[in-house]
Amino acid sequence: MRTRHALIGLLLGTTALLGSTLVLPSTSTAAEPKRGGTLRVAYGNSIAHLDFHTAPGYEMMWVAMNVGCGLVNITPDGKFVGDAAESWEASQDNKTYTFKLRKGVIFHDGTPVDAQAVKFSIDRLMDPATKSGMRSFYSSVRAVEVVDPQTVQIQLKEPYAFLLHMLAAYRTGLVIYSPTATQKYSLDDRKRGKPEAVVGCGPFKLVEWVKGSHLVMDKFDKYYKQGQPYLDRVHIRVIKDPVTQMAAFKAGEIDFIASFSPEHVSTLKAQNPNAQILTGKETTPLKVAMKVTVPKDGKPMSKERVPHPKFGDLRVRKALGCYGMDRKEIVKIAFKGEATPWAGMIPPGTMDTVDVNDKCPYDPAKAKALLAEAGYGPSNPLTFQIMANTEKSVFNVIATVVKEQMARIGVNANILVTDKVTWMNTTLQDAPWDMFVEDLLSLLTPDSNGYLSNSSSSWAQERHGDTRVDEIYARYARETDPAKRKVIAAELQNFMLDNMYWNNVSGSPFYQVAQPWMKGYTYNAEFEVHYHTVWLDK
Repeated sequence: MRTRHALIGLLLGTTALLGSTLVLPSTSTAAEPKRGGTLRVAYGNSIAHLDFHTAPGYEMMWVAMNVGCGLVNITPDGKFVGDAAESWEASQDNKTYTFKLRKGVIFHDGTPVDAQAVKFSIDRLMDPATKSGMRSFYSSVRAVEVVDPQTVQIQLKEPYAFLLHMLAAYRTGLVIYSPTATQKYSLDDRKRGKPEAVVGCGPFKLVEWVKGSHLVMDKFDKYYKQGQPYLDRVHIRVIKDPVTQMAAFKAGEIDFIASFSPEHVSTLKAQNPNAQILTGKETTPLKVAMKVTVPKDGKPMSKERVPHPKFGDLRVRKALGCYGMDRKEIVKIAFKGEATPWAGMIPPGTMDTVDVNDKCPYDPAKAKALLAEAGYGPSNPLTFQIMANTEKSVFNVIATVVKEQMARIGVNANILVTDKVTWMNTTLQDAPWDMFVEDLLSLLTPDSNGYLSNSSSSWAQERHGDTRVDEIYARYARETDPAKRKVIAAELQNFMLDNMYWNNVSGSPFYQVAQPWMKGYTYNAEFEVHYHTVWLDK
């Protein structure tokens, strides 16, 4: 299909967005896929909850894109392909997008995936009451209109160069909800993973979820792609310790590790020479975040803000994040050199990234001088807490290296290790914290970072409150000329570093691991994890 938007995607340079990717060797063979069987998957963390429009975390996303379907998907080379939409086109002014839906696509409850369901889902994401992290990406949407049962229009206030990227792969992309099930069951029913309430139109339907333990999805027999999926079941286990993951993989108890901690890759490969190790360019930012403001009244999410008692001072943020952190040392120790030290907020494998490393050279003397200006020194040392979570053991390693580097400039850092869900609840819900270590959403474009860094976003963890950031993002997203857009992207990355609103350390390599008998899977970084083409050769 070469729709007008396929051509627009090429003009925007989307074929270069995802960098190099790896398709499992089996996908290039002529072997006939075998049907049946259970794919056994390991997650390193629990799923927060199962309302796909509001839950944070990759763990939820990789369920949502298999239980749910959307309008479009994106391939590893950056091309857009239809999902529930069979074709689409843009108006001459790029302010109206018209999607023609496939006939015969149904939800797991038997109701049709029609234009009304698409409108219902987008309207829900845009509703402030929903509190979706995706809401900021719909700020350019004026209205969603039903033309006829198989045709839906997204009407924009101004051109949005990344509408298809957003619909395909920002977080989950657009997950279309069954209006019938959504209105019949409560939000709490969805969050608790009640199967009748979590109704999508994807290749698998939710069967069971036990928080912190496992999740089961079964084949949807009426999936619109005839003959797919090949698997009967996907069984996901939560195995938080990478060493335990490796033991289960070596014993043949696990077929696929959805996200594997990078510092253990060489060990796993040595133990399992036939294992398929999947990776690509660094499109995920690894940051050591500092909170900029806190609620004046102490109540989370309060609009009245005051500077964070320590990191509200730019001099302190610069001292610690810019001159006091040796990014090369962090990468050498934590990633064994297999990552790129990167001060800019947009990682090195992402479109429109800019190398601004020279702005933050490691300079302990300058860090100490800035701390002294801010009133800290031997008689009044700065003390704070670094939070790391158990998603990847590398986070705790990084926190330990940062703690040692802080000691060199006279700063005391205490490490707190939590589980991933606690970390998300703390940082996204505006609870008290000082600093954390995390690698965040893998980026298609700088724009896809907006929901974590815009001043008005409910998921912007630093809470910097600077509307200049929003203004730069808006100009970037409206600009359809790639050359002009690159200039704006550079402005954004320099501004964020100058103000230390986003303290990046490096790119974060992403790895998945598959048994040799797992066939048909296409690696697409964290953006897309689909199981409908997977089959087991055993």
